[in-house]
Amino acid sequence: MSQCAADALLARLLWEPRGNCCWKHPDRTRVLADSDSSSEIDDQTKAWESDPPSRTPHLAHNDTNNPPAYIECGIGHRVQASRSVLALVVDEDCVFAGLQGGHIVAWSLETYDLVLSVHAHQESVLDLYLSDDRDLLFSSGGDSVVNVWSTRTFERLYSIHSHHDVGDLFAVAYSSRLKTIYSGGQNTSIQWCNISQTGAAYTQQTAAQLSKRTHRFFDSRGPDGSRAPRPNGEDGHSITHGGQVLTFRRDHHRLFAHHGYIYTMTLVRGLLESSPNDEVLLTGAGDGVVKLWRLEQDKADMVPTQMAKLQNADPVLSVAVDGSFLYCGLAGGALNIWNLDSHQLVKRITAHTGDLWAVDIIHGMAVCGDSNGIVKKFNSRFEEVGSWTAHQGTMLASAAGKYKDRYIYVSGGNDNTLGIWDLMDVHTAANELPAINNDEMVSSLAKLVAFKTISASPKFSGECNQGAAFLRRHCIYLGAKTKLLTTGEDTNPIVFARFCATSPDKVDKTILFYGHYDIVGADGNQQKWKTDPYQLASIDGFLYGRGVSDNKGPILAALYAAADLARQKTLRCNVVFLIEGEEESGSQGFHETVRKHKPQIGPVDWILLANSYWLDDYNPCLTYGLRGVVHANLIVTSDHPDLHSGIDGSALLDEPLKDLTMLLGSLVGPKGKINLPGFHDPVLPLTDAERERYSMIAEILLQRHPQIKDSEALINSLMHRWREPSLTIHSVEVPGNSKSTTTTISRKAKASLSIRVVPNQEADDVAAALTLYAQEQFDRLESQNDLTVEITGTSDPWLGDPDNEMFETLSEAITAAWTPDQQCQKHQYPPLERPLTDRTRTASPRGTKDGRTGELRRPASEDSLASHIDRIIMSTTTSSAGKAAARKRSNPSMTVPTSSTLTGQTIKRLAEDSTNSSPPPVPASSSTPLSPSPSPSPSLSTSGPEKGRVRPIFIREGGSIPTIRFLEKEFSAPAANLPCGQASDNAHLYNERLRVENLYKSREIFSYVFSRLPERV
Repeated sequence: MSQCAADALLARLLWEPRGNCCWKHPDRTRVLADSDSSSEIDDQTKAWESDPPSRTPHLAHNDTNNPPAYIECGIGHRVQASRSVLALVVDEDCVFAGLQGGHIVAWSLETYDLVLSVHAHQESVLDLYLSDDRDLLFSSGGDSVVNVWSTRTFERLYSIHSHHDVGDLFAVAYSSRLKTIYSGGQNTSIQWCNISQTGAAYTQQTAAQLSKRTHRFFDSRGPDGSRAPRPNGEDGHSITHGGQVLTFRRDHHRLFAHHGYIYTMTLVRGLLESSPNDEVLLTGAGDGVVKLWRLEQDKADMVPTQMAKLQNADPVLSVAVDGSFLYCGLAGGALNIWNLDSHQLVKRITAHTGDLWAVDIIHGMAVCGDSNGIVKKFNSRFEEVGSWTAHQGTMLASAAGKYKDRYIYVSGGNDNTLGIWDLMDVHTAANELPAINNDEMVSSLAKLVAFKTISASPKFSGECNQGAAFLRRHCIYLGAKTKLLTTGEDTNPIVFARFCATSPDKVDKTILFYGHYDIVGADGNQQKWKTDPYQLASIDGFLYGRGVSDNKGPILAALYAAADLARQKTLRCNVVFLIEGEEESGSQGFHETVRKHKPQIGPVDWILLANSYWLDDYNPCLTYGLRGVVHANLIVTSDHPDLHSGIDGSALLDEPLKDLTMLLGSLVGPKGKINLPGFHDPVLPLTDAERERYSMIAEILLQRHPQIKDSEALINSLMHRWREPSLTIHSVEVPGNSKSTTTTISRKAKASLSIRVVPNQEADDVAAALTLYAQEQFDRLESQNDLTVEITGTSDPWLGDPDNEMFETLSEAITAAWTPDQQCQKHQYPPLERPLTDRTRTASPRGTKDGRTGELRRPASEDSLASHIDRIIMSTTTSSAGKAAARKRSNPSMTVPTSSTLTGQTIKRLAEDSTNSSPPPVPASSSTPLSPSPSPSPSLSTSGPEKGRVRPIFIREGGSIPTIRFLEKEFSAPAANLPCGQASDNAHLYNERLRVENLYKSREIFSYVFSRLPERV
């Protein structure tokens, strides 16, 4: 359908002759039927005369993050109006309604008595708007007039007319900052008037003349050449008088601001990065477009400048803004949600079947009313959580507000009634809780876990954006200045938040905390979960849910720690958060975005992250080193096609797979020595201090793990996996390789490998050396085939200084948090004895009953994890005697303890529990306070001045976190990694969990660091 045809159809639906005194919107065929009464208002309030509106009974629930399908919304009262209700606003004491026919009426929210009735316009009141201080009420109508009223006395202060034939004014807004009124309506124009500039005052007579002009459309001649007579019922004498009569200046009029009627407008702050307090005007129209207009006071004509436009498929009838999200109610019933930061359509909800004339946002919950009289509620995840019939006809207007301690929602329709609804569930189901204690932190974690922020799957991009928006809103609630940093069209944004120093003795220093809100999906192994992976559950002192340990729990612990100090005015330095949504997918766009916004992030003095785990389930750790990695593919190809080995195979034929095999053999020698020239030369020598740290690790672990018989074997194993480079061939692929092609000589062979590099080695240099060496070795084969070396990814190693002020502060914080308080009685109880099935068991050093030694019962982690579980599997005891003797000669230990030694039994118990019956999960947001279950305590020093004090283990890891070294280089600041979870947290696996005590202690540690680290300057 062409635009002209669509406009013609819309005009037929919208309008009927003015003599009927009836105003209509699209498809409001039953809308404004005149009542028998004229301008008198029936002030008798009434409840439902029949059964109340149908609604699903309230479902009891305790989990505020996962509300039931429908939650109760009780009606407080219903009041009767004389005509259809077209506009509503709510202030502290009253609800104001604009009616068909031109009246503005108001009811008391305390008594529901009618307290006001004013004939405000010659024709229907189409929109109402309250000023920020709620002292002024603005009304626009079908008479092309905007009136300004005092809400205290309801005297008319201004009456503003237009020189232009603007038709009906559907929308009005007011900028308190600019003292300017904006209106939009039928002729597609935007008008504005600065009421502080009163030079264009007119007399009442002039205003009357303007209002009685011949209308081009409604007063045009018909086919017979005659005009329809004007109605005589209302000649304007009953209209309220008083106040200044103004006109919109002729040049304060932007014609064709849209290509359709402007139905709605609102003002929003915070969208302009350079001027966050400046307002932006949003207008929605029948052309399906929402436009964003910059309001510039310094311009002489104050013309709004278009910033952006958001194209919707249907006419935009209503809009509402919640943070960075714009909700658009459309003709036909769709609700479009846009991200105003990125101008991306986040979600399109089609739950309604009628036109959406009313959209309100109440603490993150969208409440929408349609032309069928149905109201639906959608939570912050855009799930429908409530529905009821609000009106026996078309719902035309709504408003939301708070009266005393009640959140109310008011609806109006063409059934001549207002429904005043008590949103009893909003505070518990959608509100960010006012307190910031640990219970509230867990409740917030429950909400965050509920978002399926799976970055690897495009179908979850909407939920990723929702999760980022929730996290940003929560940062704002906690007191941070926030912004979403766009990383690309198809990638998730970075949540940037800043807590500014609030202490009187603050210092000009900044701590940067890095984390990620994206997760690995749980759908593939969801049947193995004890609980719903996206519904946080508390069982035996552990919080279960996808992302609870990696990395949503740690980032909330850090956020709440910073918020605590900021609110208490004890935050001595700035704390900046960069929380990305692509960490599990290679941190796409992170480097470029950080560089782009580096001036906004500002200088950084220390970098902190919490993206790792303890070595076992008992002992707190601090990570000060990670290996880097170079990922590469070696591809050998031939010019000839696939051949048959019986027909073409010969010593003269250079086969790609044979060439690749010889090439791979040249890369690494015996005992894993990498043959790249000078490759091992940069490896740093072992210092006495580092050797002492490895000895300390062995000493502490042996206290809890008697199955480790040889501490030197443990130390040797850790050093080889943490501080020595290694080369791994992950796969060799031959196209078409299968049992049915065992005689084929493939024309192509591909090997995927990785080289783990260590501090003092540069990943890019190693990648270049690998490319050069592989080509040299391939050239020696004098093969007719071709070699291609693909470098598919690099990550630099990282080595922190465990003796610097940051690690010293972290060590002190861990000691303060985890050392039992001997003066506190609750820490003086003896450990509780628990059944073997409910606690970590000690593994037998001789292995399992079937003769096999313990093995790691989970796959190796991805590089995106601080992968302390990337261990080699211990040597088996089933090898031949000759090989066993050879190993004994080369290594004094019989077995090499690995992470399976430290976590295998715990993981085995989790696997058993997933198949056996288990107690029902306790909702994490239950009113019952969460307290950690009795669980293994950290090892204590047994002698010397440190007796009874918990000291962290300083560890390095074999995995890689690409962002940590990048941040160090980019900001020239030292970094440290605080592992929050235990080795058995099962990150990336089923039954991911985080001990409640670990979450609380991590918050204490972050608070200590944010408070004490600036003192070391």
